[in-house]
Amino acid sequence: MIAADQRRLQGVLEGLLRRPSFWRGDPPLPVLLLVGADSADTAVALAAPFKGSLPYAAPVGEELKDVPALVNALAGENGDLGAAIGGSFLPAPRFPLAQFVLWAREQRAQRPEDWTGVWPPAPESRKGQDEFRARYRKWRWERYGERRARRTAADFVVRAATTWVPLGMAVALLAGWDVVDLLSLIPWVVGLIVAAAGTAVQAALSIRGTFFSGWFRRHRYVNLRRKRFESRHKYALRLAAEPDLDKLLVYAMFQDLRQAYQKWVIPWPSWGRGWYGLLVLREPGPGVTRFLGVLRDVIADTGVHPPLLVLAAGDGPIPPATPVRPLALLPEAIQDWRAQVPEPFIPVTVNESDIPDMGAFRPTPLRAFGYWAVVALLAFGPIAVVGRTWIGCGDGLREVERQCVGLSDDLNEIEPDPLLAPVLERIQRQNREVQDDQRVITVFYLGPLTTSRSGGDQISGSAGELAGIAARQLAYNRLHSWQIRVEFANAGQDFVSAAYAAQMIKDRAAGDPNIAGAIGFAWSRTETQDAIRLLSDAHMPMLSTTNTADTTPLVYGMKPSPSFFRMAAPNSAQAKAAEFWLQRGLPGGGKVPAEKVAVLLEIDERGRELYSKDLADGLTARPGALYADARRYVFRDENQLAAQVDQACQDGAAVLFYTGRSSYLGNLVDTKEHQCGRDVRVLAGDEVTGRLAQILADGSSVNNPQISFIALNDARAEQDGSEAINDTQREIEAWIKDVHPERGRSVSRVHARMGYDALLAITSAIDQIKATNVDPAVNIAQSVAYNLRGLGVDGHIQGATGSFYFSTDADFHTALPRELWLFSSEPGQTVPILRGKCTVDTSTEDPAELDVGCTTEPAAP
Repeated sequence: MIAADQRRLQGVLEGLLRRPSFWRGDPPLPVLLLVGADSADTAVALAAPFKGSLPYAAPVGEELKDVPALVNALAGENGDLGAAIGGSFLPAPRFPLAQFVLWAREQRAQRPEDWTGVWPPAPESRKGQDEFRARYRKWRWERYGERRARRTAADFVVRAATTWVPLGMAVALLAGWDVVDLLSLIPWVVGLIVAAAGTAVQAALSIRGTFFSGWFRRHRYVNLRRKRFESRHKYALRLAAEPDLDKLLVYAMFQDLRQAYQKWVIPWPSWGRGWYGLLVLREPGPGVTRFLGVLRDVIADTGVHPPLLVLAAGDGPIPPATPVRPLALLPEAIQDWRAQVPEPFIPVTVNESDIPDMGAFRPTPLRAFGYWAVVALLAFGPIAVVGRTWIGCGDGLREVERQCVGLSDDLNEIEPDPLLAPVLERIQRQNREVQDDQRVITVFYLGPLTTSRSGGDQISGSAGELAGIAARQLAYNRLHSWQIRVEFANAGQDFVSAAYAAQMIKDRAAGDPNIAGAIGFAWSRTETQDAIRLLSDAHMPMLSTTNTADTTPLVYGMKPSPSFFRMAAPNSAQAKAAEFWLQRGLPGGGKVPAEKVAVLLEIDERGRELYSKDLADGLTARPGALYADARRYVFRDENQLAAQVDQACQDGAAVLFYTGRSSYLGNLVDTKEHQCGRDVRVLAGDEVTGRLAQILADGSSVNNPQISFIALNDARAEQDGSEAINDTQREIEAWIKDVHPERGRSVSRVHARMGYDALLAITSAIDQIKATNVDPAVNIAQSVAYNLRGLGVDGHIQGATGSFYFSTDADFHTALPRELWLFSSEPGQTVPILRGKCTVDTSTEDPAELDVGCTTEPAAP
């Protein structure tokens, strides 16, 4: 043959042997019958390049005498198709089904010398069953020798692990990610059990063959099927008595090959097999003819084409009327055959001049590499995820939503928001300046130090809290014998990892008597509740800054945490203040009836948000509420908010009482302006204070939003502290300006003042401890919690938020008295206008029942 024809012929054979893309099905492969005097040499020449590069077999001599001998040469325990292939990077195909049938058939000729009676024995013979049971066990032991068994077991364990380890990981993730206490370890234990049990069961079924031998119960030849509940040795006994097992042998070998190439749903080496097997039958004879005839019958009976290309020399069982073409037209013959596939045979004539001189064949293992990449990803990916989550951020930290959350004093590992970096670095400097010869007391800050998205004013709040804490730390350490050290617990955006951060604090505090408490917990969410429960179980005092939901400390059913101390007036007090101002009339209108108030209630899909519902309930659901008939309009996002505002205005609302977060404030104001009448007013809770201050300060709104809002402190203080009224507030302002000479407006003053007073409360409790007991072994946290209860009752503490005290009650701890301020933002004004004030205190025996006394300010000229 000329060189061009040889290249074309080799390309055709490679095209038959090459497996298509992973997402395409495996096509049927033909039996190429080479007809002619030189067919044997031609078959050898055509197959020569592929030998050693893919599953390959070329039986000769006695191996071709009959079908069982040929199948044994191909798929027996030492069969050529099951030989290892160098450079394939995959295990060789296995033939458990064919080998079982071969073994069962071989038992016919192995009659025991002392056996009396018919051999093979009848299937129902008890003696025969015992004999075959013993033989089967012996065969299995010999078949899986110790070394081979270990290799086989390791292979199947890896295959199973690639399915069950990721599945177990998914179970743990779906059931609960945060590992914060023993109870939350349950999802991980369940995931581990799923992974271990699934891997063990699948590997055991694969090693024993049960994973594959179920085929014997459903194959095509009904009379040779394994019966339900029939043991393998009984099934082998029944097969041994069958006179003709040729079809079952060939069929079982086909099935083994198909399983080796099947695209399993679970990871399997078949994913990586890029080349089909090649069988060369170069010696014509009765055994080959019989094998090809059985092959044709099995394909006709079952519709199963094996992933095996057969090159057979000799006439073979060529069907009548089948066109025989010369070897040079093999490409056209294959094309026509694939268009119809009427028979498995494609006969071609060859002669001495057709014997090709084939070129080299160099298969690429890219597909195998792809399979192992998937295996590595599935087997070790979960470990890498957990490792990155727990270890990648550093000791005490884990990665959640691209943030390193947890407890650490390494700012490089936390990578805090740029606004916080100067404050945190200054606190670290103050920590380094602590006098080691004095007793050092540790206080933790728990809040968001990082963000996973832009926008919002959480970081502004954290900057304020840290500034207030740092200002008090500096003042206290300069004047007192004991020293305060501040450590950072990053709760992440929206406090999603508050529980994990709290667990790190709890672990850090275990056995350390010099821990005083934790400050922060600014957002009213269930994640914050989880953190409070953990630290409350450890009897760790917690001082929240701007957390106002009355439900926040209720971590034991309806009973609050006795370790939770609130610095801000709660939502119930805000609701009473809102009720007062609605009755007296907001700016621009008079008394508002309940049916004219629309409560805009924000909810989230996971039910984590507490603030909005708690504030709404305070206005509409408390006993004796004057606005119980106010209608609620629920929203989840900015689109639903716009729709609900539009609907509320269509329903005749005169006041929109906004209880949501500040992130949707712009959507609220814009929709109200364009979808509602000019007389419709907006009243909002304290959450919007910081965002409004930013809008007014940086002039980001051409027309300042017209809105009334309740503030926890004098909102005019947000304008660079221009309304500082006492020395403590001036101290905070000086500290902020020193650390933030250019971005001072971005630091929330209400958070700063609350943070300062939270640490002031702790240091005041510490001073009481020092006055009564200086035993180094005294547990500071428990002593601080004890002394916070009733702190200032005999003489109020003078702080940045004014004077305050904590009641002596064992459960409810809110700093009192508190002030609530009603401001309005008006067009053209860069500073909000004061409209009213309320004083929150208790005049009853029940500290949970707060008295709210309010006044209105004269209207601005």
